Amino acid sequence: STACVRVCVCVCMLLAAAIPLGLSLSPPATSASALSTRDACLLFGALAEPLVHLDPEVGACCHSACSDCEWRLPDGGYRFDVLKATKPKWVPCYLRRDFGDERGCHEPRWASALFPGGGEVTRAQFGEALAGLGFEMPMGPRGSVGADGGMPESAADALWAWLAGDGDALTPEGARTRLQAMAEDPQAEGAVGEGPDHLVWKEFAKALGAKPFEMIV
Repeated sequence: STACVRVCVCVCMLLAAAIPLGLSLSPPATSASALSTRDACLLFGALAEPLVHLDPEVGACCHSACSDCEWRLPDGGYRFDVLKATKPKWVPCYLRRDFGDERGCHEPRWASALFPGGGEVTRAQFGEALAGLGFEMPMGPRGSVGADGGMPESAADALWAWLAGDGDALTPEGARTRLQAMAEDPQAEGAVGEGPDHLVWKEFAKALGAKPFEMIV
């Protein structure tokens, strides 16, 4: 019929217009480099800590979510100086925070272990240091993982690719910037205006292409 002919002509015209522009008409392919949830957990458990330093200007707080707390924010949240957990929960996204008082100075494990001299490292140095970090089952992943087999090379490759891309070396500052890019809101100012302060499991896993809610068996 005339209507069918018109539809076919329109489809052909759309196809002809798409090809010169380099547009793909097929569904996006699934990334072959996506990391398994287990391997992402091994990485997170090596980098995460049960402690993060946030805002040094916050004074004594009982951390009991009091409605009249002087550190309460307009949106109902709170400003905190230090957060603590019973198990590794956060990957700190700073290199060092010194409160200059009894709360002390915090240098994340990943910063001191992966960059022991404070300068850039090669891929080989990075892999060796990462393997030496050890593993503790962190908060966030579902299931349980043993680290008897050590850190898989594929996991180290995935983390290096995120942090350094195709580069031959990585600096502490570069690693911090790329970790902050994993955050749900990478533009957030953080507690002291230096960008996101830390990562939780969901953010870390999703950035590396893993499934954060998948059960690890």
